[in-house]
Amino acid sequence: MGKSAKRLAFFLLIIALVWGGAVPSGWAKERRSIVKEAWAWEEAGDLRIQASLSRADEELVVGFRQDGQEASYSLRGEKRFSVAVRPSAENSPLTVEWRVAGEEKPILRWRIPVPDTVSFGENGIEVREAPWDRHAEEREDRLELENAANWTPERKSDAESADQKSEPVESDGPSRQQAKVERWADDFYSEYSGDKKPTEVELRSRKSLFEMEPNDSFSKADWLFDATDAYGRIGKSGDVDTWKIKATSNGTMNVTLRDIPAGQDYSVYVFSEEDQELARSEQPGSADEEIEGIRMERGAWYYIQVKGSKDSYHKDYYYRLRADFMADQGDGKLDQYEPNDSVSDAYELPSDYSSKIQGNLHSLSDTDFYRIGMTLASTIKLELNELPTGMDVDLYLLDETGNKVLGKSEKPKNASEQIVFQADPGTYLVKVAASKRSGFTPNSYSLHVAIETIPVILIPGIGGSRLEAEEDGKISEIWLGLADSLIGINDPRHRRLLSLEPIRPNSVDVKPRESNVKIFPERADEGFSAIEYLSYTPLDPVRNMTEQYYSMVKQLEKMGYKKFRTLFAMPYDWRYSNAKNAAELKQKIDTALERSGAGKVQLVAHSMGGLLIRETLLNNISYQSKVHRVIYMGTPFLGAPRAYQAIRYGYNFSIPWMDEGTGKIISEYAPAVYELLPSKKYFQTAGFLKKNQNDPYSYDEFLQDKAIRLSYSPLVKQAGKLHEKWDNKTINVPQYSIIGQGEPTLLGYFFDGYHQTWTPYYDKGMGDGTVPYLSASYAQKDIKKKYYVKGEHAKLPTIPEVISQVTQLLKGDETTQPGLRKSASNQREYLTYILSRADGGFPEVTIAKAGKKMTLSPTEKEVWDDLSIEYHGNLVVIHVKDGEELEFVPAHPEEEAGFDLRIERFSSEDPEEEQETGKRYRLDQEGMREVHSDSR
Repeated sequence: MGKSAKRLAFFLLIIALVWGGAVPSGWAKERRSIVKEAWAWEEAGDLRIQASLSRADEELVVGFRQDGQEASYSLRGEKRFSVAVRPSAENSPLTVEWRVAGEEKPILRWRIPVPDTVSFGENGIEVREAPWDRHAEEREDRLELENAANWTPERKSDAESADQKSEPVESDGPSRQQAKVERWADDFYSEYSGDKKPTEVELRSRKSLFEMEPNDSFSKADWLFDATDAYGRIGKSGDVDTWKIKATSNGTMNVTLRDIPAGQDYSVYVFSEEDQELARSEQPGSADEEIEGIRMERGAWYYIQVKGSKDSYHKDYYYRLRADFMADQGDGKLDQYEPNDSVSDAYELPSDYSSKIQGNLHSLSDTDFYRIGMTLASTIKLELNELPTGMDVDLYLLDETGNKVLGKSEKPKNASEQIVFQADPGTYLVKVAASKRSGFTPNSYSLHVAIETIPVILIPGIGGSRLEAEEDGKISEIWLGLADSLIGINDPRHRRLLSLEPIRPNSVDVKPRESNVKIFPERADEGFSAIEYLSYTPLDPVRNMTEQYYSMVKQLEKMGYKKFRTLFAMPYDWRYSNAKNAAELKQKIDTALERSGAGKVQLVAHSMGGLLIRETLLNNISYQSKVHRVIYMGTPFLGAPRAYQAIRYGYNFSIPWMDEGTGKIISEYAPAVYELLPSKKYFQTAGFLKKNQNDPYSYDEFLQDKAIRLSYSPLVKQAGKLHEKWDNKTINVPQYSIIGQGEPTLLGYFFDGYHQTWTPYYDKGMGDGTVPYLSASYAQKDIKKKYYVKGEHAKLPTIPEVISQVTQLLKGDETTQPGLRKSASNQREYLTYILSRADGGFPEVTIAKAGKKMTLSPTEKEVWDDLSIEYHGNLVVIHVKDGEELEFVPAHPEEEAGFDLRIERFSSEDPEEEQETGKRYRLDQEGMREVHSDSR
């Protein structure tokens, strides 16, 4: 072979070797740069991740790993990547790995911090496609995409790594921040290139500085200025970067070194111009380095050196260096709240504080604490603003110990920080501190603190709001007025003004029968007059008998609640559907929030008021976030047989002097009464109408069977649909239920074949006299806790022990108070008589007890405190509250011999077998005698 041929072969060999070494390197680099830009942020509980790709010809697999959980997402032929991720756990970063399909080694790996506001997947990591957000780059709440090139879950601690030699590694791809720094570097080096370094004048106007090699000695040091970020790279083992800075005033200097490459260990040193070392920071691993409080003299030069420890270096990754001056007697002087640098030294603010604090941080490590306390549940509002450029200060709300973070705001740069937290009574700490990203500059901040009491709204049940009527321009009481309590409610005016009728046949919408009359809740005292007492008669026994919310209101005022600002009454026209009255409750909630300035309300409801709450919050989901807590008292969640009694026979709404006939007319087309009928779930659990003593009717039979169905079916069906929602859906609000017991309670009716009539039957004291235990104790998972108390339904809001339980719950204290129980009671004490006449007439009879006598009459009533008398058509039920036996004598001894009164007696004192069947007696002209089962 000739010389020319040999030379050609040798040349081709070199080309082959060069090509063989260059191609894989370029190919790998090209793959690493497949992601041009990427962003991450939190949005509506999701961790959003979005990336712009440089090419779309390879099938990529993006893997997500966290605490042993994994998920993946594949894409091909796409230049955009946008997903929403639900991590598997908090306080643990999420690792994101990019792989080419079919290959094991990732070409890119990130580690993303998981904010505590992100929701977590129910079955591990959840990933779903999300729409592209073209404003992602402009978001201020972006999360850092840490380049985790050599990071693995089994990575040793920084301290351990510091004792080992760090091997240089190739970056798997720049993070978003590093990509941005590289663009700035390109701009810088395109302007300043060559051997000659730029002057001080040339550099002072730049927002960021970059090193210019050589800079390994004081004489070759690069310029650094106060409060300006400077970037450099430790590009090889043993590399040293030196920076110089001149003090502009007497004071102190803080130095920070951040953005150290993962897996590397850099340190920072500060020297005087006489080459004397003044301070150093040698944190292990890639932890930030900080030096604070270096004393400086105006005009003096200081030198800062950055070195890689134990041969650490990274030729592509920029660190960030910053020096911040604090002049003597400058803006950094102590504020009036110092010393407040620790939990124990926290500055105490008044419990009703609502003002602005002007404070400052005196160094990057300075932390300011403020202590606030409150005796009522309150909304804490914190706002940190007026921060200077160059400072990034974060805001935290902590528990009393300072160990638990209850709320935080960590927006980037000098953006304002806000926290809104719904707090129960107690002590809390506010913490103000510079973030790790912050530089330092003499500063002052404004911290606005507002503590607004969460208002309470009191909601009565059916019949629990006093009503007024406007007729011919005159306003008068129409429900439970003074005259009503004196003469009784059995007059044509009530039946005329309070009765309703459908707006058209078969409609569920109703209207007053009297078109020229307006009915509305009493307005005096912004509704408190309508709910504190049901009657304002000067007669104490009657007035006390009709107390509803008066004692509770007084106790709440004693605690510190203020009427019309943090305490509100919610009277309403209880005849109409809860679906209609929900609009009134929404308005009341909005009014309470507006006047109080709080972020939420607390709702306390008696009886049907609880169903009004459920309708409002289930049909208006957005209002659930406006409610802090709900407390029910005697709510008939599944309905109550009393409603059937009211529509079919008439009911006095627990008002002793009210005529049942008037109650029947009011109930006839009152949607709310129908919504209190036992629901389908009630039927499925127990039933309340029976063909005999043992065979219950089904819900479908209740709707169809002529013997038991109610005449106006549209309202029955509408109520059934509402209960389907109330009984089966849950509310995302903490709820508590107080349940009354100890009163014989109507459970329904059965057809008595012996008497050929519908006869009521009762529990033996498990209910509250109006609402059966089954209905009041019904609870789904949204009821946090139930409490049980001996008490009659209408009186629950007045019982001191119940008031104590309500007030403690309003404070967030779930402890069962004295007088209430954690579980239902089975103690039963009762004495009940059921009276009827054999001929179906009204059982007029004289009752004698403790020297007193009363004659039962269909037209005139007498009220005794120790008796509860019910009228079911011509059948009368008497509950004896003190258990003393009654005596019965004919009301009209001269009546013909055909007089035959039937008496059934049920007593907890009888043998167990007789408690169910009761004892039967007949009262005639010859006296009272027991009727045994074999002679019935």
